[in-house]
Amino acid sequence: MAKHGTIQKKKRAVWHIAAALLILILAVLGGGYALLCALVDQETVMPNTEINGVSLGGLTLEEAGAAIQEDFRADYQGASAAVALDGETYTVVLWDDTANALSLDASDALARAMERGHGSFFTRGLEWLRVQFETWSEEVLPAVGDPDALRAQIEASGITAVNTASGATYEVGAESVTIVKGSDGVVADVDALAEELAGLVASGTLRSAGTVDCPTAESTAAGVDLQSIYDEVYTAPQDAAVDPENDYAIVPSEDGVSFDIDAAQAALEAAAPGETVTVELIATEPDLTTAELEELLFRDELGSYSTNVSGSSGRRQNVRLAAEFCDGVILMPGEVFSYNDVVGERTTARGFSAAPAYVNGETVQEVGGGICQVSSTLYAACLYSNLEIVNRVNHTYASSYIGLGMDATVSWGGPEYEFRNNTDYPIRVDASYSGGRLTISIQGTKTDDVRVEITSETLEVLPAKTSSGHTGYKVQTYRNLYDGDGNLISSTPEAYSHYRAN
Repeated sequence: MAKHGTIQKKKRAVWHIAAALLILILAVLGGGYALLCALVDQETVMPNTEINGVSLGGLTLEEAGAAIQEDFRADYQGASAAVALDGETYTVVLWDDTANALSLDASDALARAMERGHGSFFTRGLEWLRVQFETWSEEVLPAVGDPDALRAQIEASGITAVNTASGATYEVGAESVTIVKGSDGVVADVDALAEELAGLVASGTLRSAGTVDCPTAESTAAGVDLQSIYDEVYTAPQDAAVDPENDYAIVPSEDGVSFDIDAAQAALEAAAPGETVTVELIATEPDLTTAELEELLFRDELGSYSTNVSGSSGRRQNVRLAAEFCDGVILMPGEVFSYNDVVGERTTARGFSAAPAYVNGETVQEVGGGICQVSSTLYAACLYSNLEIVNRVNHTYASSYIGLGMDATVSWGGPEYEFRNNTDYPIRVDASYSGGRLTISIQGTKTDDVRVEITSETLEVLPAKTSSGHTGYKVQTYRNLYDGDGNLISSTPEAYSHYRAN
């Protein structure tokens, strides 16, 4: 019995030792596991953790995010889409040094990566042990982060410049305007294209999509601006005219050109897209053609007057020379003839001679003496031509070579004689001196059958103060107009002349 008890005691001792050793081992293992749990880094990603193929083990959340973004930029550098429209292919760049329409948001995936092995304290050790033999990975796709940048890249590709609508064209010919009506077409639908490209990016099929057919929107051909074409074509008819800057040469007349806008508009509305419409040009003749002007120009003698020239050879030379200066002078409608401007200063250098003239009531020798006979004869011719008298002064004493009230005195520096061409056509002064007779006529174009008669009324006779003196007069002249049948149209006072007596 004693031996059996001893054995029992030994067995209990062994079990106690074994239990103690087990407790010790468990304590050591538990302490070691606790130490492992305590040593697991809570600020970095567990090993064998990947996002988009980027190993993140040992990285902080910030470092992991930067690594993923760097990989994204490198992976999508030069990413683009080929887009086809109207037989051409255009490249829309989505990401390069200047285009950054894409973005990658990996924040949720990073949060899940950080959760791995970062649970409660006593699970950390087991998780750490597990991740040593198990890889965790996730793929995150980019998206269009900046829609405005994508639209800008679509426009930069050149595709937005495509418009298959054909605008109207036209060509102006000698007798017609040929208009080709425009045809409707399509343009790129930028919004729809941007949405489609964004979908390819989000689904990860951008690279495998190949060439994308561009969505389109209808494009209406621009209408024809007939008014602009009319303004280009229209030419007002130009009457033939005389060019005073080119020796009074005739400027040829020109026909006007136009077309019927309403008829052209109706034809275009009825035409099919791309159809050619011919608009006939309309020629409009001017009121005065070149041939008509050539026939009318200086056709008629409006009026004329002649006086006999007497006196010294110097006086006759002065009359001849003044007449030569006046001869051939042309006045356009509205222009004024100035005698002093036309004849110019009377000097011996210009060929004028000294001859008797009245100065302050006395007869003196004056260079140019006698040229008042030319101005007076011209004045009378203008009266009978029914021209407008602008400036006329009678002599101090009555002249022997012309009737009372019909003279016009002139002198360098004043007085002056002027008349206006108040007709609708150019007029020409024809002056000639021959055989002691001065004749001046006005050539122009008569547009009526009016005839002029000049009458004078002597209001008062002033007796001469000496036997060799001059008798004075007060005279009123009248311009009387008659029609072709001889009927008096009007009788108006023309000029009042006061000649002194001495």
